[in-house]
Amino acid sequence: MKNVMYAMLFTASLGSMPPVFAADMQGMKMGQADAGEMISHGTGVIKSLDPKQKTVTLAHQPIKELNWPAMTMGFKVSDEKMLQGLKVGDQVTFDLKGSGAAPVVTGIRPAK
Repeated sequence: MKNVMYAMLFTASLGSMPPVFAADMQGMKMGQADAGEMISHGTGVIKSLDPKQKTVTLAHQPIKELNWPAMTMGFKVSDEKMLQGLKVGDQVTFDLKGSGAAPVVTGIRPAK
């Protein structure tokens, strides 16, 4: 009986919510930093590279600036020439430009 009463109260309260909760959020940045300007840094191991496609897959350590845990993921690189001299298994440090799901590697070099 209590559950039915709680369900009825909850349903009735939905009608009193302000219209702002139903506002269109399309086009909002949703708290993201300016994706074009954010620079972050990471360290990791190269799992694959494809200079023709301008991509590198890295198993990276946590990236604090992006609040990312350690994981393996593929990235676009801004210039395929930066992949020259690197190979699968190399430990590297790298720079990312942007935020969200698709930042771009703007620098990558062997870790010291």
